[in-house]
Amino acid sequence: MSFRALCFSGVAIALATTGALATDNAASRPGHPTVESGVYRHHHGLRLPKELKMIWRQEERAHMKALPKDQRRGWLKAKWLAMTDQQKQAKTAELQAKWNRLPASVRETLLDKKRQKREAKLMQRSERDKQPEQPQQR
Repeated sequence: MSFRALCFSGVAIALATTGALATDNAASRPGHPTVESGVYRHHHGLRLPKELKMIWRQEERAHMKALPKDQRRGWLKAKWLAMTDQQKQAKTAELQAKWNRLPASVRETLLDKKRQKREAKLMQRSERDKQPEQPQQR
């Protein structure tokens, strides 16, 4: 057996084993939210869908505006991390209920605004990256 074949089979076995372990681990926690339930997405530690995060931001807007500017960044994330699992589940359920109560047109408007802001931000970033650096004059 060649070295390549041996390495390839070892990698294939390792990937199959980790996939099976991850599936067993997720299945062993029935009350724990999973990727399929839509709760765990990539939100840099908040682990809330963007819709629920928007609702929570609207809820906490007055409090955040009262904070000094240097303390606003990361405030929701810190609040989320300070919660227990039960509090997180309760907050998620509360935010989901509020989102579901919104009319469909309002939900679509909020999501469109979010999409437009993101596109504008990406466009600004790409334009900034395209601009050549100006040589410094002495």
